[in-house]
Amino acid sequence: MRAYLFIALFIALITGVFIYQNTAMVEVHFLNWVSPEISLALVILLALCSGALLTFLLDSVRYFQIASRIRELTVSNKKLQVEIDRLKRQQKDEEEKKEI
Repeated sequence: MRAYLFIALFIALITGVFIYQNTAMVEVHFLNWVSPEISLALVILLALCSGALLTFLLDSVRYFQIASRIRELTVSNKKLQVEIDRLKRQQKDEEEKKEI
């Protein structure tokens, strides 16, 4: 977890320096759309935030898949534990009957 925090802080620092040094006005072209002139710093910041949001959404999907799998395995584990306990009781009862 500390590694992720370190990497995030490093990226934030590098981005801050890059934005500070690139304040020129630019036009952004995308397919047939052309933006009005805006600061390059704003374009960089929007791209960085979009990438972070996309990463968060993709990681959230993966997290929910893993959480769902953990719930399934927990339920299965509880069922199997109940079965083990039942079999142990059954074996104990059979052993007691043999002793009598």
